[in-house]
Amino acid sequence: MLKLDAPTLERLGVTSALAGTAGETERIELPGTLEYIADQYAEVGTLVEGRITKVQVNVGDRVKKGQPLAAVLVPAMVSAQAEAVSAQSAARVAADHARREAHLLDKQLTTAREAEVASGEAARADADLAAALSRLTLLGSGSPEGAQSIKPNGTVVLRAPLDGLVVRRNAVLGAFVLPNETVFVVANPASLWAVLDVYESDLAFVHEGAEVDLSVDALPGKRVVGRVAMLEPGVEKATRSLRARIIVDNADGTLRQGFFVRALVPVSTPLHAGMIVPAAAVQPLGDRDVVFVERSPGRYEVRTVSIGRRTSRLAELTEGLDRGERIVTHGAFVLRGEVTRQ
Repeated sequence: MLKLDAPTLERLGVTSALAGTAGETERIELPGTLEYIADQYAEVGTLVEGRITKVQVNVGDRVKKGQPLAAVLVPAMVSAQAEAVSAQSAARVAADHARREAHLLDKQLTTAREAEVASGEAARADADLAAALSRLTLLGSGSPEGAQSIKPNGTVVLRAPLDGLVVRRNAVLGAFVLPNETVFVVANPASLWAVLDVYESDLAFVHEGAEVDLSVDALPGKRVVGRVAMLEPGVEKATRSLRARIIVDNADGTLRQGFFVRALVPVSTPLHAGMIVPAAAVQPLGDRDVVFVERSPGRYEVRTVSIGRRTSRLAELTEGLDRGERIVTHGAFVLRGEVTRQ
């Protein structure tokens, strides 16, 4: 039995808690960061080389899907646009001719051969128009109105692919842009991912659906509750960890991408039907593992226990301790030193 007076315990920082009860002893803390949800994030750029002639938004602007962001002059686009306009005119003329021939055939004022040739020319003109519009689409200048709205000015309009905020702008008036460059980034921050690093040794204690209590370092006092939506399948070789993802509501806009977060995650069912205690509560003493059971204030029994599984944060005890007994959770290392000296 180890005995220490109250001043010594306070000086050493020794504290205790009930073993096997819900609370901090059965939750692990995981670090992480806030990230944009991939489906609500888009990088906008050009498919061809060009020069920026107009910029219509700035960082922080709210945009709607399809809203113009900038205009890019692409010299190679002029011929493609001209071809599309010409093909549209040819298709219209061919269609009119085919309709006239069909009308005349009904009145037996032309031959079936002439009507058939006119119909074939109309079909070929439609195919040429479709090819011209497809080329424009591949060059980044497609239009839902087709050739009707095309003007051969060589301009490609960059548009917002989703509703959200302009979170990055690399567009500078007059600057030359390449196909592999990102000109704008648009994201919807109404919801964010909290991405947590779960180390391989802690993985057995974390499961999908677990309720998580998040705190944000940049916003003291702000706490967010979420659930583990998914555990990524792969473990990184360098860190021996995988990532858990939690959807976090950000309707008030106070959270920002990149914020550091800490998550308290309740452990899943123990592997060996034991009880979970902080790893620091279990100390090696000779060839056995022990905990310090508080019999009364300042009086501690050194109890041998069996460990089913241990991580850097938690230990699962399978024998030697009953649920509800009070054990030292902080300062057990110091008490071990006292026992060794005695």
